[in-house]
Amino acid sequence: MSLNESTSSPEIPCLLWSDRQVAAAIGMSVKKVQELARSGLLPAFKVGRNWWFDPDAIRAWIKESGRSGQV
Repeated sequence: MSLNESTSSPEIPCLLWSDRQVAAAIGMSVKKVQELARSGLLPAFKVGRNWWFDPDAIRAWIKESGRSGQV
């Protein structure tokens, strides 16, 4: 299952990723992703208890930080 398949339908694209999706995409634990988001090192915003991420911002962060992998 791809990241987009888990939260979207053909009519509604996946505009945001959850902390679990980001963790899977970049190979980190969910806890580490949340820590980076909380500290402002990873581009994110919080709604209630949930962290949300713009996939394009995550891709840019990966390029800037030199992390490798497919996202």
